[in-house]
Amino acid sequence: MNLFKRNIKVRAQVKLVSLHIPKTAGTSFRNILKEVYGEEHVVRFDITGHISLDNEEFKGSKLKADIQVIHGHFPYYKLIELVELPEGVPVITWLRDPAERVISNYFYLEKILREELNEETKDLNILAKMQKTLIEYANTEANRNRMSKFLKGIKPEELFFIGLMDHYAEDLQYLASILEWKDYPELKQNVTGEKPRVDEETLLMIKELNSNDYEIYNRALQLREERINKRS
Repeated sequence: MNLFKRNIKVRAQVKLVSLHIPKTAGTSFRNILKEVYGEEHVVRFDITGHISLDNEEFKGSKLKADIQVIHGHFPYYKLIELVELPEGVPVITWLRDPAERVISNYFYLEKILREELNEETKDLNILAKMQKTLIEYANTEANRNRMSKFLKGIKPEELFFIGLMDHYAEDLQYLASILEWKDYPELKQNVTGEKPRVDEETLLMIKELNSNDYEIYNRALQLREERINKRS
């Protein structure tokens, strides 16, 4: 049965929910969670056009009792519609400058497409013919304000933790302290690599296309500053 069309919620007795917005170090962070909680206790739970659990279609009504962490791509409002979470469970996420996130996502997808097509060895020219430009990609509704779309249903102040990519090591250390992790590895994976320079006009256009995301990002910066001032 399609979980989107039924009223029964999936039951989950988890200790942590990690909302992964694309191109915010989610793969690295998921592997850190596996090291901290144990691989068998961390599940990738994605809600897109369908629901998947560790990359396989999920049709059940509850998660296994030994699962402690949900990590994945899902809008928050869809998660709470579909999953019955324990009261007060911490919800965390990582953010980055919205324009940088869009640019990184674009060049990452371009890199994956190029590798999959392997055009040079196959003497093809599909990529040049079919590919969107950066601004065409950024202007598509699905690629605008994605952080806002993922965080729909929850305010920055209501999140247990917001980490910022520009302060990854520091914020990860803070998260480890408030979740009382005894130890954790610092891993970086799924890196796009060196990206072509984006001209100022294109950058400004991408920023304007993601104004909602900048509201959330700037609020996260304020909350981080307030947190630091309280601790100093």
